[in-house]
Amino acid sequence: MVKDKTAYSLTAIILFIIIIVIVVYHGSRNRLVASGTMKFTIENPETAYDIWKDKNVKGRILLLFDNYPHMRGFYTYDGILRLDRFNLVEFSVFQNIIRKIYFIVPEQDWAEFQQQESIHPIRRVPFAENACYLFSMSGIPFIATTPSSLPNFAEEPLVYVNDRKFDYEETMDLLARKKIVSDIIIRCRVREET
Repeated sequence: MVKDKTAYSLTAIILFIIIIVIVVYHGSRNRLVASGTMKFTIENPETAYDIWKDKNVKGRILLLFDNYPHMRGFYTYDGILRLDRFNLVEFSVFQNIIRKIYFIVPEQDWAEFQQQESIHPIRRVPFAENACYLFSMSGIPFIATTPSSLPNFAEEPLVYVNDRKFDYEETMDLLARKKIVSDIIIRCRVREET
């Protein structure tokens, strides 16, 4: 009887290890990275999706240096997915371009950000001073954090910078200091609406 329990336990452990290996292998095979480093300056957020699609990137982490919420489409979603400046992120998630989001909040705005009722924090991120998981209707991990709490990444994330919210040069300096390398960096210079 003890031999049977040992055999069952060993079988369960081996199956668990096999499943982990398959999931890791499948996950990394579903990530597509562009060759080289490319920087783009765009005038409307929808163009970012076109760039990601054209460069055939898939299953990526996004560093979102922008306003919150960037996904207004969640609140007006009527079953027809439309790409516009308010749901670039949501649209890219549904198209399997983005699998995880790091939403960057300026250091000086972190306390105020946490007080907003609309952010729906779920829990703090372990081992990070200023970082929390936010509710995401898409089901993907959505982490709000400050520049100083950005982690190291084992892969190249996509970078999207709204230069009305973040200084582009300072953001590039931050990425260099943190040794964060990206294959596609997009700077959005949104024109004033008239």
